[in-house]
Amino acid sequence: MAETGTFLRVRCVDNTLQRDTLALGRVYEVTRDIERDGYYELSGLGRFSRSRFEVVEPPNDDRTKIRRWSGSR
Repeated sequence: MAETGTFLRVRCVDNTLQRDTLALGRVYEVTRDIERDGYYELSGLGRFSRSRFEVVEPPNDDRTKIRRWSGSR
């Protein structure tokens, strides 16, 4: 089941084993927050563990919406 979430930006704090894809300290836009599985889906890059990132700014309901998945695909 899908529910609507808020726009979210995250900063990479761990690029171990993902150095060719993720840049340490770079800010990425989350297109899907897959809470149940513990992943963020990043625009054009795929899924990555939420533990690799820190939220740059708190979610704000006035910004662009993203899809938040609470179940498996």
